[in-house]
Amino acid sequence: MRRECFWSLSVTHRNIAAKEKKYVCYPGEGVCRLDDTAHEMTRASLTDQQALELATLAIKIEAYYGCPQDIEWAINQSGEIIILQCRPLQITTDTPALLSASGDHLNLPPALFQGGITASRGVASGPVHWVLKDVDALQFPNGAVLVTDRALARWAALLPRASAVISEKGGLTGHLANVAREFRVPALFGAAGVIDHLSGHEQVTVDADACCIYPGRVQSLLDLSERLLPKNLMQGTPVFNLLKEAARLITPLNLIDPDSPAFKASNCQTLHDITRFCHEKSVHEMFRFGKAHRFPERSSKQLRVQIPMQWWVLNLDDGFKTDVSMERYVDIDNVTSIPMLALWSGITAFPWEGPPPVDGKGFVSVMFQATQNQSLLPTVRTTMANRNYFMISKNYCSLQSRLGFHFAITEALVGDRTLENYISFQFKGGAADFNRRLKRVLFVKEILEAHGFRTDVTKDALRARIEQHDTETMVAKLKMLGYLSIHTRQLDMIMTNPAMVNRYRAQIKAQIENLLATSPASAG
Repeated sequence: MRRECFWSLSVTHRNIAAKEKKYVCYPGEGVCRLDDTAHEMTRASLTDQQALELATLAIKIEAYYGCPQDIEWAINQSGEIIILQCRPLQITTDTPALLSASGDHLNLPPALFQGGITASRGVASGPVHWVLKDVDALQFPNGAVLVTDRALARWAALLPRASAVISEKGGLTGHLANVAREFRVPALFGAAGVIDHLSGHEQVTVDADACCIYPGRVQSLLDLSERLLPKNLMQGTPVFNLLKEAARLITPLNLIDPDSPAFKASNCQTLHDITRFCHEKSVHEMFRFGKAHRFPERSSKQLRVQIPMQWWVLNLDDGFKTDVSMERYVDIDNVTSIPMLALWSGITAFPWEGPPPVDGKGFVSVMFQATQNQSLLPTVRTTMANRNYFMISKNYCSLQSRLGFHFAITEALVGDRTLENYISFQFKGGAADFNRRLKRVLFVKEILEAHGFRTDVTKDALRARIEQHDTETMVAKLKMLGYLSIHTRQLDMIMTNPAMVNRYRAQIKAQIENLLATSPASAG
């Protein structure tokens, strides 16, 4: 039976994509991403026989379940195909074809936008509501079309109120796409430039099946979609209700933001929450290894620069061009880490002018804080008092710095996989009283939010994060963080002087604009 089915299929066409990266699992290191060689880049990943065997299995699985399946599979070292899991294939082209065939009779207006991919099927209409920042989500009305630049997981909480979702970036397998399909909310992702096309339009009709957006409410299209979309025959049955109740404890994701203070084990409400929490904490511990473990002195290298501060670099993997294991120093020209180079560009862009002039009250405040907390005094010997540490690989960087009374941690992953890119920034400290420190934190918060960062302030501590932008944009954001880490130090001492604050605000704004002038993608 297997042989007859196998030989009824044949390979009719080969389209071999160039593969620039490959993943190799090493026993001592785990999965590593490597650059492909010229020969391996153009070599087919499957043999003809493996392709035919996969096709045969797909046909059998589809016949068993009675509908097309989305199948995950792997091939072991002996060449055996292992089926990992399968689910109904939710993205089909039947409805777009029917809509297209009926289009001449619908009197459709000219499309505002056409393109992207169908993340969740359907047609819906509603008022346009931009969701680019957290404050936009707070104002999201019922029945609106959610328009965003990135398909972030935290926007999933808005789907019960959304009629449709449009995102300039995002894929079929992301969390927002999965939730949109669960809620049967039409979703169009990967719609590059759609925000500009929708500017000035208050209401639109989203045809996610045909990847089109029309102005206003197109009732004929909505009616046709209602007739053509398949109905859920199981809805209302005892089995459906039982599975729906069980799914309530399994699928919803409540722990969305790993930087939130609420991201903790006690807030896990579903199995999805538990797996997300375990995953995030595992990744956190992996990156924290270098922070929580002491390395031999020879494993870190001092950066050779003309700056009167000590900067040390710990190479986690492929952060250096050449081996410097036998040397004490490393030059910045020998560093390959994309995020570190971006941070360093901002750190060194403009010379620091030194501490701002301090009035009598500011000076007294500094002296009082120093006597209250002796560990803040620069004269107290601590590891972090004298050294600022970069831990790097080609695409990763963690910078722990203490500049005077100020503590900052910047962590970034920047590479060609946009959906994985992120920057996390934490800032705390200062020599002045709490009121001045808080004003300085709010000062930095204002700057970061203007450039697209999501921020959170707890007392005098600032946390900021940005994610899922392309490499060029992330590099620009890191340049700005490098600049701010140097040029906002000791500004807490003048935060009660409006004239001085306005002067430094104007200066910082101008220098950041100058710094980012060569980075077109830096706009928030």
